[in-house]
Amino acid sequence: MNTTLIPGMISSVVAIIAAAIAVWGQLRVKRVEAQLDLQKAEAGRRAEAEQTARRFREPLGRAAYELQSRIFNIIQGSFLRVYLERGDDRTRSYALNHTLFVITQYFAWTELIRREIQFIDLGADEETRRLAELQHKIYANWQTDKYGPLLRVFGGEQHAIGERMIWEGPRGPQCMGYAAFLDYLQCDPDPLICALKEDVESLGTRLEEALPRLIELQHALIDLVVFLDPEAIRFPKKNRVKI
Repeated sequence: MNTTLIPGMISSVVAIIAAAIAVWGQLRVKRVEAQLDLQKAEAGRRAEAEQTARRFREPLGRAAYELQSRIFNIIQGSFLRVYLERGDDRTRSYALNHTLFVITQYFAWTELIRREIQFIDLGADEETRRLAELQHKIYANWQTDKYGPLLRVFGGEQHAIGERMIWEGPRGPQCMGYAAFLDYLQCDPDPLICALKEDVESLGTRLEEALPRLIELQHALIDLVVFLDPEAIRFPKKNRVKI
């Protein structure tokens, strides 16, 4: 072999090796960048889910707390029997309309959360997935047939009632307040809300029929409140007693 060719061959081999290393390095950088992009996207989905949960934690917790409290008072304190059967016009109106309000208020905040998280990957965040599970348990209890027709609200009806209760507030969509709800009942109430109102009114004399559904609902609502407020900062433990 011509010795004058050796340095050139060595240079060529070195160049080829250097090029291969450069290509390998570029591919490795791209793989790392792709992994980082995936991690950022996953972190973004997780942050979005957590932000949504935090945004609705307080109003959903309060709606669940007020509803479970009213159910407790209806069963343990004969709330509707006392005020519907023995009260005057004012107390009868309040007992009926406010009970209807706390039910529909819960539907409203549930619907708002459903809209917000339906496109979020719940698997990215354990806490958000647990929230969805607790809500689904309550949702299923309202619509089940195993307790009879009294206070049965089908899934689509829950969504529809929730939609009726939502209005655009200064900070975005939210549930209407009790005063606005009373005006709404006077002006143009939804047939589904009217049907639910009839069921609530019948509880004054037919409570026994609704007890299984109401008790299971109250238990599930307390589970949701405990999840949303585990340290009992917003909602006292003494008022979270399961029937």
